[in-house]
Amino acid sequence: MVTFIKKLVRATVFEWRRKRAIKKAQKDANLLRRRFLVLVQNGKPVVVSMQGVKKLIRCHRFAKGFTAEKAREIALYVADPQPIKK
Repeated sequence: MVTFIKKLVRATVFEWRRKRAIKKAQKDANLLRRRFLVLVQNGKPVVVSMQGVKKLIRCHRFAKGFTAEKAREIALYVADPQPIKK
């Protein structure tokens, strides 16, 4: 019973963090006019710009063969800038 409650709490916290990261990614995408990704790093959802992903790849922070397209495929959410209303 304790294990079930522990898993439930972890899942709830992860979902809360995921929703918050998605909101932040979309807000930043609209503000900065860039594409943002929500990726899971160390078990937590993080917001990274596409340019940031490419920079990390150039700095060899990911495994060999990792590309920006693979990052888009495994991302929880891809935030594209919405059209500007006139």
